[in-house]
Amino acid sequence: MVKKLGRVRTFARTATKSQEKNLIENAKKVKNSPFLFLPECLDSSSKKYINKIKKKVEKVSKFKDEKEKLEKISNKKGFEGAYAGTILLASSEKAPYLGVLKYSTGDITYAQRGKAQNDKLISIQHYDDPIIRLIGFKDLSYKKKVFFYSWNDGFTCTGKVPNPPEAFKKFIINKFKLPTKKNVTYCSHLDFNKVKNSEFDKEYYLRIFWKSANHIFAICNDCAKNTKNTLFEISKYMLMPNLSNDFEISVIAQVIKQKDDVEELKTQYLDDYLSGKITDLEFISKNVKEIEENIKDSDQKILVLDGVSYGSNVEKFVSELKPNKYEKDALEFILQRIEEPLVLSDASPNKVLEIHWKNYGKEYINSVIDDKDMIDSFYQLDDTPSNIVKMIFEYKERQKILSQLPRYEKLPPLARFADHISRTYKTFGEKKTIIEIKKRPDNPKAKSIAYAFLLTLEKAQDTKWKYSKEEIEYGEFLKEYARKLLDSNPKNYNKNLQDLLVASGSNEKI
Repeated sequence: MVKKLGRVRTFARTATKSQEKNLIENAKKVKNSPFLFLPECLDSSSKKYINKIKKKVEKVSKFKDEKEKLEKISNKKGFEGAYAGTILLASSEKAPYLGVLKYSTGDITYAQRGKAQNDKLISIQHYDDPIIRLIGFKDLSYKKKVFFYSWNDGFTCTGKVPNPPEAFKKFIINKFKLPTKKNVTYCSHLDFNKVKNSEFDKEYYLRIFWKSANHIFAICNDCAKNTKNTLFEISKYMLMPNLSNDFEISVIAQVIKQKDDVEELKTQYLDDYLSGKITDLEFISKNVKEIEENIKDSDQKILVLDGVSYGSNVEKFVSELKPNKYEKDALEFILQRIEEPLVLSDASPNKVLEIHWKNYGKEYINSVIDDKDMIDSFYQLDDTPSNIVKMIFEYKERQKILSQLPRYEKLPPLARFADHISRTYKTFGEKKTIIEIKKRPDNPKAKSIAYAFLLTLEKAQDTKWKYSKEEIEYGEFLKEYARKLLDSNPKNYNKNLQDLLVASGSNEKI
């Protein structure tokens, strides 16, 4: 990708005293040392281009005390006009109004004098800033294909060959405050050898190979949460015609960790990253998402959990989810039936069931129980699949118990109510039981028994106002009898039902 000149946005504002003072001080220094803002040349081609600027500036310097001559020259567009305008600033010692350029690193103020290009004025007036002084040389870099490197202690042009000085490389590396070993700067979560050889690590990571410096930078996805755009942090101190020619940028991410399942990853979104539109983390995340989508588009079953592929091995995949015994049965049933890829991270058994419950939930329930009405009832429950699965197994276990309970052809009203509540509890559990308790017969004995059941289920407080003082007191007395009936096994069920009736004052016989 060729790094293009952006559209320059400028406006004016009143100068603060400190801004005005700094610009005037720099202007005075440049007036007396005209080549302060120019880079050192390291080869013949760089000297050719920079010497042209130097000769024009040198001519202007001869008129540094001639205001009229300087004002005329300041109307020229290039460095000679910008230099003349800057000398005028030094002589007047006034800059009440400043131009402001909106730049990627922040607002840049400068004093406009004459008609020189603002980028040239900025470079001269900010000659001591390693980033800002590059602005005036952008057009030269892009048009003539030459390279510039700027840092706190130096400013060089290496001509048409990328050749960063050792001092510059050291300056850039030190900016990151990360471990460096044998030309590799990397965060502590990564393995040196894997980064060096561009191999998969336990963490996804961004890898930037700076070719001309023979240096690698690597940031893992976790550390990338605290960085912005690492390439921009490196490249803002240099100018080159095409960043992508000197930087090899890749996201090293193995979503599937079995080698047989890994496809060659081509890093995506490079243009967005090179242009600074996205951060390190966004760059990594977008590429990982791209890999996951490619896997999901596959027409075969691939089970992937937290980056590990289990192929089509349902048993191993389910085992890694660590389900309870109810969830395990449901997961194995459902996952045996899917044909599409399943790629998940930090997934719970319930999450996996939720994904496929709509398509396979009813079929699974039907494999456990054979009562059509109950299948529909369980499938329509407003609850999580994990809870529904548990209720299905509890229902099945209760059905086994219920099948062994005494069967009554005809029960008196009070006994029929108590038996119905007990069987509902053993079949459906607490929620359904509470609903059925509310359908109690409207007489004091039935209400006392109903209140006893509510006490047993610890649900009496909300409906206490519906019962008389006597019904509440009697219900408290009957609580233990109600508890025994709900906990009855087939052998003592009949006795516990009769005991509850007798304790309630009923003379009904069963």
